[in-house]
Amino acid sequence: AKLILDGDTVFLEGSTTVYELATRLLQRNRLTVVTNSPLIVCQLQRAPNINVMCTGGDLQRDIFYLSGLWTQRSLNEIRVDKAVLGVSAIDPAYGISTASQAEALIKKLITKIAKERIGLADHSKFGNQGFAYVGPSTDIHTLITDFGTEEKHLNALRESGVQVIVAGQPDTRKSVDRTRSAAG
Repeated sequence: AKLILDGDTVFLEGSTTVYELATRLLQRNRLTVVTNSPLIVCQLQRAPNINVMCTGGDLQRDIFYLSGLWTQRSLNEIRVDKAVLGVSAIDPAYGISTASQAEALIKKLITKIAKERIGLADHSKFGNQGFAYVGPSTDIHTLITDFGTEEKHLNALRESGVQVIVAGQPDTRKSVDRTRSAAG
């Protein structure tokens, strides 16, 4: 949530992980959110300082996700500062993939409309390959994950130029700075 700033225009893709992020943005100001998630629309409609826009499209009932031609047309007409995507499967050598071709197409379009692309993936998504290819791991600028992710996966992403953030990880720079201040 710290990466989403007041005044940003951001695309929040429909996924359970991105929904959790949306619940933490309710206090933002002058934020414009575009989404293909009916759940995110419902969550953010309570935030008076967030302008919420929905792509429209065909409802994928199994994942409560909007896709199809209307969604594609909407995405082709906009540009956003940041896009946050849920990552279904990521293998640093193979790339990003998902179980559905419709979802893969929407993810590909989302990566094209954003200046900055942020992926959210818990440790269970790593080392996996889904049915439908989305793109190389480098289509994501920043990947946020949890402590359970194996270091070999994180290192491979870092080596390819992807910024990796392990959520909840203590900021070692702050503790070093405090040590310097105390010593000095």
